[in-house]
Amino acid sequence: MPHKTYDHGLFITFEGPEGSGKTTQIKLLEERLKEQDYEVLTTREPGGTLLGEELRTLLMTFQAEEITAEAELMMFSASRIQHIKRVILPFLKRGGVVLCDRFIDSTTAYQGYARGLDIEFIHTINDFAICGRYPDLTIVLDLDVEIGLARTRERAHGTVTNDRIEAESRAFHTAVRNGFLEIARKEPGRVKVFDANRPVELVQADVWWEVYHALG
Repeated sequence: MPHKTYDHGLFITFEGPEGSGKTTQIKLLEERLKEQDYEVLTTREPGGTLLGEELRTLLMTFQAEEITAEAELMMFSASRIQHIKRVILPFLKRGGVVLCDRFIDSTTAYQGYARGLDIEFIHTINDFAICGRYPDLTIVLDLDVEIGLARTRERAHGTVTNDRIEAESRAFHTAVRNGFLEIARKEPGRVKVFDANRPVELVQADVWWEVYHALG
């Protein structure tokens, strides 16, 4: 029996500060969409391709020297170009639903609002990297920075994380969170913000409501 299709595909991205529960909510949404017979691709950034996963390892764990903010931006963008052209666009073209853990808004929040790189330049780089294909819906799971970082520590069972992004200062992560909220303020049609400091099922209900309407 063929899967349901959606004209030009449906592209949904999940964003938010560290520990906001994106992985959990993506998994729940994937299951629900598959139950309704949609063809679903779940992917992530950086990553999603062999090249992207190699770049992810470098971005998250490289310690031999400090990675400049500009180099970091270009590495994320290189991963994205490979991802969008090799994986995301072909899947959308055949009418599938793509769920992506982080996308362009993370670049704007982390490298723009937190690292201090020029926001307009980042928008230009993002637009080039995605071939003009913006998400149809972006879910931002908002969470207090202290709660989110405590969750990441708990997830790691108290061990020191190798993730150089998670290891950044509280001020950095606060700037990231505020960046996401500013993005949502500027693009209320595409970006929806939900309080992630609630039971999983309540967040899931909010997410599904938005996706249900996006599906028409």
